[in-house]
Amino acid sequence: MTSVALSMWLAVLAGCSGASGPAAGTVAASATCDAQPVKVKDVAGILVAPITELKPVSGDSQSCEYSTGSFPAITISVRPGLGQSTVDAWIAGSMPLKASPMNGIGDAAVWQPSLHEVIAQKHNLLCDVQVRGGVSDLALPVDALPGALGALCNRIFAASRGRVVQQP
Repeated sequence: MTSVALSMWLAVLAGCSGASGPAAGTVAASATCDAQPVKVKDVAGILVAPITELKPVSGDSQSCEYSTGSFPAITISVRPGLGQSTVDAWIAGSMPLKASPMNGIGDAAVWQPSLHEVIAQKHNLLCDVQVRGGVSDLALPVDALPGALGALCNRIFAASRGRVVQQP
């Protein structure tokens, strides 16, 4: 059962949007980002600038970047089998920056304000959502950002259907 769940998530991790190609008024997306449960419309309204490109992060097949063309951008990483240890390390203060626990996001989550990042886990599936940019790049008030990013993780967790995913 675990290998089936992992296979399904690896298929999900192979992608990010649903856009079929660049055309007037559309977002260019790599074919490897097609299966991500978070769509461009789901991140709309987080940044002032519109998302114009959706692509995998170079060298990281488990991450997709929702880009405005250069800077700022939103990066979403989903990593099976690494959720609990990662979030536990943040909660324990073992990471180089301080983070605050969050409620209502997966099984456990933290907010890291200087990186504009939510790190969350559910059933050991890690969801990491980071906004690269300053306060002036945000369309939301900065205090609303953790909730908005946490909602993206909850969308990813809902798509996993509660399956326990183990590290390969």
